[in-house]
Amino acid sequence: MAVVLPTIRQKLDSMTPMQRKIARFVLEQPTAVIKMSITEFAAACHVKSEASIVKFYRTLGFSGYHDFKVNLATEIAGNTFYHTYSDITENDNMETIKEKIFQGGMQILHDNLTWISTEAMEKAAEMIRYARRVIILGYAPSGVVAHHAFLKFSRLGLHCHYTQDSHINAMVMANPQEGDVIFCISQSGESKDLVIPVEHAKPPAKVIALTGVSDSHLSKIADVCISTISEEVDYRTDAMLSRLVQFVVVDTLYTAIGLRSGQQAWEQLGKTKQVLSYLKY
Repeated sequence: MAVVLPTIRQKLDSMTPMQRKIARFVLEQPTAVIKMSITEFAAACHVKSEASIVKFYRTLGFSGYHDFKVNLATEIAGNTFYHTYSDITENDNMETIKEKIFQGGMQILHDNLTWISTEAMEKAAEMIRYARRVIILGYAPSGVVAHHAFLKFSRLGLHCHYTQDSHINAMVMANPQEGDVIFCISQSGESKDLVIPVEHAKPPAKVIALTGVSDSHLSKIADVCISTISEEVDYRTDAMLSRLVQFVVVDTLYTAIGLRSGQQAWEQLGKTKQVLSYLKY
């Protein structure tokens, strides 16, 4: 069974303006779409003809309109907390803001649970676990997640490098060594200060990309790409949803690596906890 809504969000930026118009309508009113004929759907989206609808669902990988609607209906039926990613407005009170943010967070995590490749996660965990050195990169909002990854992986005793200074990172990657793994976190995958130094580090370094754009410059040079989906409706969301998914991916990798490292990981976590205990009252 193909996923409809996650696929739409993943392909949204690469769609034509007409397709994006249709996509927005599906994301905002999915339950209405499944009750419409193709003619009614085209009229509701204010597109010129049914041919535009045909091109849209074929872009998503469906051969017919019925197939598209059946998959959409099944997806909605299996999701009891469907949320339309409506953005926060100036008129929203605290209760509404809280509901939108929490519901949006639950929805995006649910979508990514089925979207993110387990195989890619497996490969990334093994690469990080056996790396000679893990170079962690991420700037702006993704930099917060990169710092989180540095703290988590360091607690497991992994040799990690992290800094927000892009010039220092470029110098580090100017002399890559066999066994180095570069873990790149970038929602767009198009940051030049991240992509260009990473390109120069290959080979011998291996690259893991955690990104929301599967055909970005970063994705194309990565050995393993963990592709996520999110929909930031407006500037007020401040990349909250994409950052939430990135945090959960990092925690999943951390947990998997820790469990597979066995007693060694438990001993290292114990040492780290003991050292940090001296810094608390």
